[in-house]
Amino acid sequence: MRQLDPVAVVQAFHDHLNDRNAGALLDLATDNVRVGGPRGSGEGKHLLEEWVGRASITMTPQRWFRAGDTVVVEQAATWHDPDTGAETGSQTVATMFTIESGQIAAIARYGFLAEAVHSANMDETNEISAPV
Repeated sequence: MRQLDPVAVVQAFHDHLNDRNAGALLDLATDNVRVGGPRGSGEGKHLLEEWVGRASITMTPQRWFRAGDTVVVEQAATWHDPDTGAETGSQTVATMFTIESGQIAAIARYGFLAEAVHSANMDETNEISAPV
């Protein structure tokens, strides 16, 4: 099986998240994926599965940064009521993904792009064009 480029893995993550395809999204992650965000951090695919099931969120990539196997994406995040689908909130966030052997080994959400880029030891020179 051909290994996906880190940017392609992160794009697939967004596609599956926004399509609510939890199974395909989880297939992109390692079994011991590290998950971090405003509610804390932990390890294991079950945490990612719980978040996908609970969040009722769509994330639209806005800006992309890359250094090796680390990808940072600024996203327009929109939360929805799980019963009605009505929008309940929106915010610009950023997420750092670490890719190992073609799978997501770590995912950490940040409140601000600068925070995520700095945590990934990147700067403006690491910005890349959005994938097509």
